[in-house]
Amino acid sequence: MNREYLDKIYKFIDDNRDNIVEDLIRVCRIESVTQNDSDVKPFGQSCRNVLDYMLMEGIEQGFKTANHEYYVGSISYDIGAEKRIGILAHLDVVPAGEDWTITEPYNPIVKDGMLFGRGTGDDKSGAVAGLYIMQAFRELNIPIRNNIEVLLGTNEETGMKDMAYYTAHYKAPDFTFVPDAGFPGAAGEFGRLRYVLTSRKKLSDDFVNMYAGSAFNIIPNKATVVLKKDTAIDYKNLPEDFTITETEEGIEIVAPGVTTHAAGPERGVNAIHVLTNALMKVEGMKPEDRKIIEFIDNVNNDYYGSFLGIDNKDEVSGQTVSSGTVLKFNGGNISLLNDCRYCVTDNGDRLEKNVTEKADEWDFDTFVEEKTYGYALDVNGPIIQTINKVYQEFSGHTDREILIGKGGTYAGTLPNAFATGCIYRENWGETPDFLPAGHGGAHQPDEFIVIDDYIKGIKLLVTMILAVDEIL
Repeated sequence: MNREYLDKIYKFIDDNRDNIVEDLIRVCRIESVTQNDSDVKPFGQSCRNVLDYMLMEGIEQGFKTANHEYYVGSISYDIGAEKRIGILAHLDVVPAGEDWTITEPYNPIVKDGMLFGRGTGDDKSGAVAGLYIMQAFRELNIPIRNNIEVLLGTNEETGMKDMAYYTAHYKAPDFTFVPDAGFPGAAGEFGRLRYVLTSRKKLSDDFVNMYAGSAFNIIPNKATVVLKKDTAIDYKNLPEDFTITETEEGIEIVAPGVTTHAAGPERGVNAIHVLTNALMKVEGMKPEDRKIIEFIDNVNNDYYGSFLGIDNKDEVSGQTVSSGTVLKFNGGNISLLNDCRYCVTDNGDRLEKNVTEKADEWDFDTFVEEKTYGYALDVNGPIIQTINKVYQEFSGHTDREILIGKGGTYAGTLPNAFATGCIYRENWGETPDFLPAGHGGAHQPDEFIVIDDYIKGIKLLVTMILAVDEIL
């Protein structure tokens, strides 16, 4: 790889640091939460707005753009080559959630070298990084062999229907980077099973309401039950850190948890399990109610789906994880939405069968909302080996492997796709001392990125792209 070209690109990125941050701030001001049930198709007006904004940015920069029916957008640096290298990011975000302490979710601010706001890390930073990488190639006249294309999705967080549409109607790039993970990257991804468990019997009138969670891929930090005022359930003996309030509706009880991404549930505390586990320990619950609550409690008894018979681990990818993340109360029936990411040598059909059979034993129905199968790239092939070499030379780390990812990125929806990062971090999971536990990460309140890490990450990403461009 030509060192002179890299030095020029790195200088271009440094020189545009303020512009990169300002562009990311502007796109993060747009509240782009997917609305699958909206009359504005395919995913609601806010997702149309954010895609329109980014495509206009591409037009203003002089690139070729295309709007693929508002499912996916593309911004292209077309040099007339036969092959394309894609940079695929998503513009939709998870709901803002509660308990933000630094700024409002859609009012991004810079504080102490960090940029706070929903979407700063997941994954609007990837879209802005791709746009500046293409600008660097064009403005510096960097000789490349393949067309470069930034692809912009709008439904990654709630089902990836955007990419299902795109791949059915359009040709995918010959190789695609998905900057929605960590460095060095993931040579494959876990399978996904998203399923809803619904009680066939209703809870008694002791239960007025019960709810938790806002998105299937977020471990909830609060779970609420509302009991009727004259209930026999001994709620006064619930843990001291529960919040108990008498309202017009009844006795409102809120259990605390620690939110995190459902791909790494062990980093958080599931408030649904905190609530159900506590209810199981107090007196006064009717036997039929106890059985329903016990099932929900058992499902969340660990983060691996052991109770449902879906716990598994392999040498290729690692440990299956499964968590109930969204709890709903529908006229007395209780439902739990579950997010499972299973190791690549397992089979989603087996998991669905086991979940369905166990639920049936406890008088619950199962509805599968999403089932995808895991995959693994050839880690010994030339492209993955090249990417790994670039990472090691750039970072100085020779002990970090390219693994199978749990994050459920777009990489699993395209052929020849590689999930990697655009934010370089020496140590993942570190947060500033002034943030509460469960804050700062993707899907958490006070989501943030370190700007220095972002600039360094763009440099590493563009180095990987140039290396692949030479051998594709």
